[in-house]
Amino acid sequence: MESKPTYEELEQRNAELSRKLREQLEIENQYRNLVDSTSDSLYLVDARCRYLFMNHNHMQRLNISKAKITDFSYQYFHSPEQNARFEASVKTVCETGASIHDEHQSTRDGGYFLRTFSPVRDSAHPEKIIAVSVVSKDITQRREVEEALQKSEEKYRQLIEHSSEAIFIITDGTISFANTRIEKMLGYPVADLPFIPFLDLVIAEDREMVAERQKAILQGDNSAVHHSFRMVNKEGSTLWVETNSVMILWENLPATLNFMRDITKQKRTETRLLQAQKMESIGTLAGGIAHDFNNLLMGIQGHASLALLKLDKSAPHYEHIKTIETLVMSGANLTRQLLGFARGGKYEVKRVDLNALIEKTSETIGRTKKEIRIHRYFKDKLWPTDVDQGQIEQVLLNLFVNAWQAMPGGGDLYIETTNVALDENHFAQHNGKTGRYVKISVTDTGVGMDEKTRERIFEPFFTTKAMGRGTGLGLASVYGIIKNHSGFINVYSEKGQGSTFNIYLPVSDKKIEKENYPESENIVYMSPSTETILLVDDEATILDVAGDMLKSLGYTVITAQDGPSAVDLYREQQKEIDLVILDMVMPDMSGGEIFDEIKKINPQAKVLLSSGYSLNGKASKIIARGCDGFIQKPFTIGDISKQLRMILGQQPRQQTIKKSTQISLPIFDSA
Repeated sequence: MESKPTYEELEQRNAELSRKLREQLEIENQYRNLVDSTSDSLYLVDARCRYLFMNHNHMQRLNISKAKITDFSYQYFHSPEQNARFEASVKTVCETGASIHDEHQSTRDGGYFLRTFSPVRDSAHPEKIIAVSVVSKDITQRREVEEALQKSEEKYRQLIEHSSEAIFIITDGTISFANTRIEKMLGYPVADLPFIPFLDLVIAEDREMVAERQKAILQGDNSAVHHSFRMVNKEGSTLWVETNSVMILWENLPATLNFMRDITKQKRTETRLLQAQKMESIGTLAGGIAHDFNNLLMGIQGHASLALLKLDKSAPHYEHIKTIETLVMSGANLTRQLLGFARGGKYEVKRVDLNALIEKTSETIGRTKKEIRIHRYFKDKLWPTDVDQGQIEQVLLNLFVNAWQAMPGGGDLYIETTNVALDENHFAQHNGKTGRYVKISVTDTGVGMDEKTRERIFEPFFTTKAMGRGTGLGLASVYGIIKNHSGFINVYSEKGQGSTFNIYLPVSDKKIEKENYPESENIVYMSPSTETILLVDDEATILDVAGDMLKSLGYTVITAQDGPSAVDLYREQQKEIDLVILDMVMPDMSGGEIFDEIKKINPQAKVLLSSGYSLNGKASKIIARGCDGFIQKPFTIGDISKQLRMILGQQPRQQTIKKSTQISLPIFDSA
């Protein structure tokens, strides 16, 4: 049997227990002081979110005393939304045994807190979680700084992202930062740009220049900061850009900060303006050449016609002279294309059924070029247009032949007509008027054109064909004729992708006139010698040959080589002169001025205008003032005889010359 402890032993045990208790209390006080001294809120909750313990800081925040801690739960002090989040976090810790973090804003004072939820385990059974400790750190000041910084960054971000210019930084040859404008400009996602060398985005011809500029900027050369060059977007299209660049340090590396804007439209407008000015200058030159050449052809034509008129078909030189006349007419067709490009005027303007005209013309090419499949898509009730039928036929044939030459192995030709109404936006790049237009589209599946070729296809004498294989006048005349009809033409083409030519002709409100097909014969009216013609021309050759042609027709001819002489002769012999053939282009005194003076002398005077130019604006104005007709050089005996009889109103006996003596050979040419 165990003996009872002595009194001394009991006293010793009590003293030991007291010592340990004091040590325990001292440790607890130290922990309590430590917990209470922190600026963070520390507290324990059970699984139902009831408070088990909290430090002094948290009690002050909740304004409760130590004695009442266990009388409250977390839910008592917070909103339903915050309670739900808190309960979810406590539940997660209890179920997983892992610590988690969150941020929340207090509804009591608006402060922001970073909370850490950690499990409190039973020391005897570590797998058992008996509570959840929460450490809540006040991060209000930090959040305010972050929000201020975020607002500041947002302002700059808005400025950068809403800039009309692409803003980007180039480091080590690649774009390390960019706003979204560059994505819209180039088509590449911003995230992909750091993996693409910047020079790869620049067109090959401009890369060396851009590389030198970037290098110069990094070396502090301020003269290199502003430059223009061409880039290629993701779709492969070329665009012009203008860039201002400065040197900066980006992530401790030398870099260039670049501000870039798309100037493609501006460049195209400048190019079109320069092109228009160049075309106008070339057109003036072409018109002058055509005029002088037609005067030369007039001399050859006149002498050939006179010789044929007096020769029998069995004569030794008859075929040679007839061939000369045929070649003269071919030359006249060549100058006609030059005049068409030079906007030399329309010959006979009337309202025409374009669908019928296009169908008839395309059938011609279809019969001769059977390797081409022609597809027609015509708009019903196509709006009417006023055109020179012959010139529009020339336009269509040139485009069809151009398409055929672009498809040497055969292909498809698509022809479409439609009605379009164009507003200012559509017309900005064409310098035309808004309104209603008939659109003719000619599309081929041929070899297509590159940008350099597209820029020059409407220039006269420009051709991609071998030397001696083309004149380069086909598309030039197309351009001039459409311009002269107050319309416009544009082309879309890429190498290997075919071409589309779009023609826009203004709408008319006149009635359709039936086609006048050419006569099968050229009728020459042999007049009696009772009528007198005053022939006015500054070219002695024209006076001689045209005078002989008129005399061979039976007319009496008076000639004048300048304006004052013509006016004086008419004033003196107006009673004897039945008609004046008046050259349009004269030195010192123009054809229009001579016409006006003659009309002052005799308002009933009959005048036939003659020119190496076509029926252009000036001639049309004279016609409108009462002139009786127009004939273009070179003309045949048949041409002048018909004109004179229509004006003089008589039809004496006839002599017929077969049409074979004046064959017209159309000249087609592609770029």
